Amino acid sequence: MTPGPTTHPTGAGRLGQNDEVLRALTALVSRWNSHDFQRTVATASGIDLDPTAVRALYFLGKEGGTATPSTVATELHLSRPSTSKLLARLSEAGLLQREVQVRDRRSVSVSLTALGRTTYEELFDAGLAMIDAATLDWLPADRAALTRLLPRFLNSLTIPPPQ
Repeated sequence: MTPGPTTHPTGAGRLGQNDEVLRALTALVSRWNSHDFQRTVATASGIDLDPTAVRALYFLGKEGGTATPSTVATELHLSRPSTSKLLARLSEAGLLQREVQVRDRRSVSVSLTALGRTTYEELFDAGLAMIDAATLDWLPADRAALTRLLPRFLNSLTIPPPQ
């Protein structure tokens, strides 16, 4: 007896290859965002930061170095008090500075310092080294395909998903 088609857990529709894609993406996001993985990236960079601080530096670096505390909280899925404590730790470590907005003196943004920018670049380079190691035995065409298709896939995702 041959197995039936792969279906959504609710029984709706055939998934085929998308089933494997979804499982792989879920595993990738889970692994990449895990505290152990973020700790490994920081250690590989010779940086002594907790995983949440690593994620904050990645986010700020990706955003050009500056963001509002509420944007950081939203991106990292943290409460405002947790975000405030995180930003205070990063500020005390000399990795970021708080700046009052010129247009609205009640608003504050946080920016990477020169040390924060250097630390972000070291973390980014460690991430690149991990990707290189993970794809070392891949054919150049496969690496090129991943480089081309992953951003394309990401840009095609809509929030919220279509009904």
